Amino acid sequence: MRAWLTVMMMALAGCSVQVTGAPCQDDLQCPSAQRCTPEGSCVAGARSEEHLLESCRTAMETLARRADQCYGGMTPESYQRLADTESVCASVVASVQTGRQTFVPERFGACVRQLRDLPCGAMTLDDFSQGNLLARCEALEPQATEGNPCGSNLDCQGGWCDTSTGCTGVCKRYVPAGKGCDGSVPCQPGSTCSLNVCRAHANLGESCAWGVRCAPEANAACVDNACVARKASGVCKSADECEPGQACVKLNVAAGSDAPRECRPARGLDEPCTPGAFECGGLLYCEAATARCRPWREHGQTCYDPDGTKELALCLGGRCAFGAFLQLVCQQYVAPGEACLMDGDCGPTGACRNKVCITTWCR
Repeated sequence: MRAWLTVMMMALAGCSVQVTGAPCQDDLQCPSAQRCTPEGSCVAGARSEEHLLESCRTAMETLARRADQCYGGMTPESYQRLADTESVCASVVASVQTGRQTFVPERFGACVRQLRDLPCGAMTLDDFSQGNLLARCEALEPQATEGNPCGSNLDCQGGWCDTSTGCTGVCKRYVPAGKGCDGSVPCQPGSTCSLNVCRAHANLGESCAWGVRCAPEANAACVDNACVARKASGVCKSADECEPGQACVKLNVAAGSDAPRECRPARGLDEPCTPGAFECGGLLYCEAATARCRPWREHGQTCYDPDGTKELALCLGGRCAFGAFLQLVCQQYVAPGEACLMDGDCGPTGACRNKVCITTWCR
């Protein structure tokens, strides 16, 4: 019994364990001729391309767990719904099969560790839900060069995949930092389109005015147009200012929008809360009828501010849009080729281009 406990402690600490069937968190904790299963145990047989789909699902699950750690509140499964794991992984499999991307199995253990340790500053809900963070997995190598076919951004070497005319798309260059932009072509990673120029992400203490993003690795928030370190306690204006797992809580719900707030530990699923105080973690809102943190809304339910308390409640697996009687209701995503107003209308594997939904993960 003592030996088994030692093995478990070594695995949790990230050490290599040389025992078949031992608990593990990634392939690096298993012998070279074994791999770590999604259930978390070492099994015979090294990882290979045959395990690509399983590996992609594991990578997305790892990202979902990290998002849950950064935002709290819900379960990793809810974050996977937000990202549409199955569609993303179907696209990855199709790209590997057609040579637009290469899967390097022996690097997958390092990939899992990279995703597991992503800074929370890099874990924006937009980047997570659109699958962009999968590019941080070093086991997936892009093979498509500029001007060649692609199924997603992950296929392109140093560029992005333009699918505006349909699948498959074409690899194109990013707009370099310092060059002009209009939002139609992405800026190179590490920069943001601000005032029609791709501007480098700002570090701690630097200006983040006019939509410049604070560098994800800085674990910073943009406060009064400057990047400042996130805090575990103290006065705040938005949840972005607080450390992971914290909420920016309104101290007096009867007061106006400028009422004092402070960083406090976020409440989790079904925990008691005060409607209008914004105490709940990610993908949750404080339901007025129960005074408990409840999940974002489902298809057919009212959304955005369903109880009139200003608690934000968007949709899991759908979009929040006007329905009958101009009421905001959770609806299906807009299908590719149909009219849209914003990227969110088209779902996690789509985007709105020229007011029409396109597919961003071809499969």
